[in-house]
Amino acid sequence: MARMQRASFLGLMLLVAALSLSVSEVDAQLSFTYYQKSCPNVETIIFKEVQEAFKNDPTIAPGLLRMMFHDCFVRGCDASVMLAGENTERASIRNSRLHGFEAIDAIKAAVEKACRGKVSCADILAYASRDAVVVTGGTSWEVMGGRRDGRISNKVEPEQNIPDATAQFGELVGTFAEQGLSPQQMVDLSGSHTLGITHCEHVANRIFSPVDRSMPKNLLQRLQKACPKRNSATAIVLDQTSVHKFDTAYFQNVRAGRGIMTSDQTLYDADADLRQYVNANLNQKTFSQRFGEAMFAMSTSTYLTAPDGEIRKRCQYRN
Repeated sequence: MARMQRASFLGLMLLVAALSLSVSEVDAQLSFTYYQKSCPNVETIIFKEVQEAFKNDPTIAPGLLRMMFHDCFVRGCDASVMLAGENTERASIRNSRLHGFEAIDAIKAAVEKACRGKVSCADILAYASRDAVVVTGGTSWEVMGGRRDGRISNKVEPEQNIPDATAQFGELVGTFAEQGLSPQQMVDLSGSHTLGITHCEHVANRIFSPVDRSMPKNLLQRLQKACPKRNSATAIVLDQTSVHKFDTAYFQNVRAGRGIMTSDQTLYDADADLRQYVNANLNQKTFSQRFGEAMFAMSTSTYLTAPDGEIRKRCQYRN
């Protein structure tokens, strides 16, 4: 597990008094200006690389966002999902369709060229996932730096920590709570499904016998036509109206009963509080603010800091 570094009691009190920082910020040794001296242009470099990758392949944006979630939900935000190998998280069935590793490799190479050995892969992913939202029309948020890359990556852990597309209300709330995230933040983060795709295997429980009759008939028929078999590799667009735009269409669909996966539609159908969160996020300004806050909370919940972990030379391999 990640280990937060502890400042001395006196030092902590002085820092809190002088800078009005929260205890978690001081203890964690993360900072908004972490690379100010060691790699001052890191955020500019990463944004340009994300921009270029998105221009060549718009699916990079949801790929980077999904990678961030899948990384942080297992061992914290430590880039353990990027490690290649037969028994790593990357080899798990939960991560079989993760996309964007090539983009991360290109970003890491550009960052290394400018600031060798200074910026972790974990921080690169935190910045890049933010930029993936920006290039698709979403609103930016501040990202703290200072994470280190983990050396441990276990194939079985994603299935133990990352909720499946068939997850219902209770399981989802519990899984997010284990990450220190509230039900509202769970709903806010689910809004990332306004970008990207899923696959037939993740909707099979709704469109094959027994069919989920709560799904609108025309949506059910469209999905059944697209998915002749349960394990079909056919891609299903999660947001038909604006697939590459970070907007509120996902929440509009969920409110209308047109959530694609069980884990989407349960946000509206299963609980009155979650329904209120969905409705609030129909407002673009509200959604943008809440999404950024939820991403910040997730990225600063659990992670590694020096002297634990390392700064990898290449994101796919331990040093």
